Amino acid sequence: MISMGISLWSAPSLVKASGRPRIPSKSRQQKSYEIRPVTEREFEQWDEFVRQSPQGTLFHSTPWLNASNIPFRLYACFRGEEWRGGFAAGVTGPRAGGHPLFTPYMGLLLPKSDARYVTTLSTNKGIATEFARFLKTEFDSMEFRLPPEIVDLQPFIWADYRAGIRYTYRLDVSDLKAVLANMDKSRRNAFSSARRDGIAIDDSALFSEVIRISEKILARQGPVTDLCRAAFRYNEALEQIGRCRGFIARRESGEPLAAIWIVWDDRRMYGLVSAYEEHSASNNAVSLAIWRAIEFAALELGLPEFDFAGSMIPGVEQFVRKFGGTLLPTFTLNAHKAPTLPQRVARKVVRIATGTH
Repeated sequence: MISMGISLWSAPSLVKASGRPRIPSKSRQQKSYEIRPVTEREFEQWDEFVRQSPQGTLFHSTPWLNASNIPFRLYACFRGEEWRGGFAAGVTGPRAGGHPLFTPYMGLLLPKSDARYVTTLSTNKGIATEFARFLKTEFDSMEFRLPPEIVDLQPFIWADYRAGIRYTYRLDVSDLKAVLANMDKSRRNAFSSARRDGIAIDDSALFSEVIRISEKILARQGPVTDLCRAAFRYNEALEQIGRCRGFIARRESGEPLAAIWIVWDDRRMYGLVSAYEEHSASNNAVSLAIWRAIEFAALELGLPEFDFAGSMIPGVEQFVRKFGGTLLPTFTLNAHKAPTLPQRVARKVVRIATGTH
């Protein structure tokens, strides 16, 4: 059993406001809600709320966001002195909100509730309504992908946000025998084939080697230099708190064939990078590496879930599907403010001047 390092979040406690002045909400529906930015000295309280919120993930937490190396904003929603909601946003441009690299989930967080469903739903709608209004005063352009636990987008749709849908697979790893029994036979055969070929998993590999193997895959997602630098920043930050690990599948000779990089919080593990060497001509090695990560999550960390962190490319979706996870929708929110008349005029002048009109 490895040490999980320093926990991102402390033991549960009721999160209170700091007593500093707050920006009053203008909503007519929920006048008692107030939203204001979270200050750096309140980051510990923020991370505690993330830990308590059913929607909270590693990607909402300040260790992850600090490592992203882009500006970010955290907003808290209060009712009286009680912290009732939150919203995490990366700042991707002038008055533009979005995601840092390698960040599958961000956005809205709601409070843990033991109340009746109708009561919880009404409370959450009130909080979401406040954020739908407030965020448009902070950003002119926004695009956020929410965790699967956020299913009610009505307050945002009513406020003229556009909703989209993507998918991920989550695997219940609490019973590994059941996982093996429920996955596609071809995936189990891939494990067996890899082992017969003498492939073994190195779970103490250097991160630099993980990234070297993954560079071609990363290059398909964007500027590879930026992605590699971001990955090293995240890995350095998360290693300090025991929240990441790289795995490499090797031949008996030590030759690397495939690599994966995983991160985790208190709820689940997330597979963020997986790749195999093209010359290996087989995905058996990466299949075995992912299985080793699943074993690591269940047996050594005691985590109940493995999240494949997005499965929208047809070939990737088919590969991931065969592990037997549950297909879950993840909703996106988009809002873009129309340019003002002076802005439109200025843009037209630029197009005329540059001959691009």
